[in-house]
Amino acid sequence: MTTTQSEDPNEQVDHPRHYNQHQSGVETIEIFEHLPANLASALKYVWRCGLKSSSTPIRDLQSALWYVDREIERRRLFDLDTISISTPTDIVWRPLARRVISVGPPDDLVVRFLRELIAENIVGLSVMLNNAITEGVNNTLAETA
Repeated sequence: MTTTQSEDPNEQVDHPRHYNQHQSGVETIEIFEHLPANLASALKYVWRCGLKSSSTPIRDLQSALWYVDREIERRRLFDLDTISISTPTDIVWRPLARRVISVGPPDDLVVRFLRELIAENIVGLSVMLNNAITEGVNNTLAETA
């Protein structure tokens, strides 16, 4: 399924810019609609981090972390730690994720998130987001000092 960005700058529902700006041409929904809900929500916040005018990058990262930690807890609670997150739609989302990774800079947060997701390293997602939040807070504190 191909999506295109609306030309209407006021478009808020169909293909908003903060989910459709990646240089790969992939729109967030093309990947996250195939993931478990918590991981999809986390990806959505990472993808839009710093792009949505009504949110701050740190707040987006905190929201993403909340969903990842919730997924870790869900998997622990239901003894799913050893079960793959693979779905029948892996054939769709994994190639799209690899496309995003192939064109993005290696240190890009979305690229790093997708690498961990493909590796099914959910705890690694939590660590990565915690580090990004700490780095963002430290940068903010340095700017205000």
